Amino acid sequence: MDFAIMVWKSGNVRPFSIFGVFDKGNPGILPTISRKGHWAHYGSISESRYKDAEAAKKSIAEIGYYLTGGEQAFKTTERQMN
Repeated sequence: MDFAIMVWKSGNVRPFSIFGVFDKGNPGILPTISRKGHWAHYGSISESRYKDAEAAKKSIAEIGYYLTGGEQAFKTTERQMN
C-alpha cells in the first residue's frame, strides 16, 4: 500500500503537528479539525518505508484514515517521500 499524507494547516496549530494518512489508491475523507484550517498535501510514502504502517492500515480499514501528530512524524522519511 502507498500512503498519501496530508498536513493540517491553521493559524492556531503548531506547523506540521497534525497529519492525516490514507490509502493513496483509495482516498478517504479526513475530518475537519476546525473551521479555521484546512488539509494540504504533504507527500506520499510506501508502506515499506513508513514506520507506523501497521497502525495506519488498521485505522484506514476501520475508518478510512489515520491521524498522527508531532513534528517528527515524517521528518526521518522526508527524503524518501514523493
